[in-house]
Amino acid sequence: MTVETPNGFEFSIAAKTYLCAGRILPAAGMMFGYPTPQGQKADARTLAKGIFGVTVDWLQANNYVQLWEGVGKFGFQKPPVLMVRAAYSGAPGFSGRFLEATKWQDASLIDIATRLLRRTEAPFIDFLDDVSREFVEAGILTGGGYAAHGNVWNAEWLPYLTEAWLPEVWETWQRTQARPDWQLIQRNVMLAVAAEQHTERDSDD
Repeated sequence: MTVETPNGFEFSIAAKTYLCAGRILPAAGMMFGYPTPQGQKADARTLAKGIFGVTVDWLQANNYVQLWEGVGKFGFQKPPVLMVRAAYSGAPGFSGRFLEATKWQDASLIDIATRLLRRTEAPFIDFLDDVSREFVEAGILTGGGYAAHGNVWNAEWLPYLTEAWLPEVWETWQRTQARPDWQLIQRNVMLAVAAEQHTERDSDD
């Protein structure tokens, strides 16, 4: 089925997952809850890590990247890392930004995530706000500010795209969580957050 989009705008799998988050994730509590386009809150950490995962999966499936496991350096530790080699440019939206974050050389997922996450007190929330900007660019979302509060969606496009993309998003989400490197992806993203916070603390001394 061909999915119509505003002016033929091409969205990333990250944006599609963001849009369908309220349909694929259980409701979350207040502390870590992030308002989904559907209204209910999802766990910001789960959604953000999932978006990194589906992006890796989509880029690999479409031959934009080559992946392998390597050994990184994190303080005095040498944790296993997912290494990424960008083979092509031109992926849409966040997928393109992910490729650019490799700086077009072999890069670990920790390095890539560090470049894509902002140095803030709530990096996952700011990250999700950043992912939503594809919809602002497409003209179907008026951003309401921090943590998606006050976001106003186009009343026709939101339900249409949610239903149209849900099968693809669900399949990609399930496939990502079944990947043998899924735990590694999650750990690398969390190490990127820890690295940013550690760097921030160091700079305050």
